[in-house]
Amino acid sequence: MIKGMIIMLQVTYFHHSGFMVETEKHCLIFDYFTENEKYNFINISKYSDKKIFVFVSHFHQDHYDRVIFEWQKTIPEIQYILSDDVTPLRMAQNVHKVHFCNTYHIDDIVVETFHSNDEGVAFLVNADNKIIYHAGDLNWWHWNGESDNFNKSIAGMYKKEIDKMKNVTIDVAFVPVDPRLQEHYILGLDYIMKTVTVKKVFPMHFWEKYDICNTLQKDERTTNYRKYVVSISHINELFSITEGEVSYEH
Repeated sequence: MIKGMIIMLQVTYFHHSGFMVETEKHCLIFDYFTENEKYNFINISKYSDKKIFVFVSHFHQDHYDRVIFEWQKTIPEIQYILSDDVTPLRMAQNVHKVHFCNTYHIDDIVVETFHSNDEGVAFLVNADNKIIYHAGDLNWWHWNGESDNFNKSIAGMYKKEIDKMKNVTIDVAFVPVDPRLQEHYILGLDYIMKTVTVKKVFPMHFWEKYDICNTLQKDERTTNYRKYVVSISHINELFSITEGEVSYEH
């Protein structure tokens, strides 16, 4: 990192689609799941000096783990922002259920939701005047073997939602690049990067197949924006983002 540069954001990649974003006053945790404690990294007490918001985009088990409600025992004021298809534990407090295509003012952050073409919602969050986008399972899901009508319908739904952000400048975006889509893995990321102003984009939803990050850097389709694509190399990786720079902290 260049000396004298001010850290704008810190991003922790947990696993799969799980990320944490730290702004000056806020800690935002997205789609955290541990897979039977294998990926249970977080010590929530470390972030007690910030307002903590936990986001769940939908109920799928690779995006939602009820362990998140254990954190309330340590930090009672923690807040949960859940897609309305997610069922929280009965004991959970400070739960905000959200529906797609709405805007919510929750405490001192603003949350806009988008309609996922799989399940649940995608999130666009304004915290400390930083704009963070987490796609959840909103993606250009083009599956080889599906009908043309199906793939065209999914593509149309995706473009419609992403087009709503044309006039937004996103500081950090988290977007699926699922290897199971084979050569179509890049369609969702490619469209948002060519449609919306995104300063930094993190690939996600690739489990531990980190080669996808190398593939992105070599894919000719990323030529005009690959410098904005952040490569991830391992679980629980920390990134410090300054204006125009990313520092990898292993």
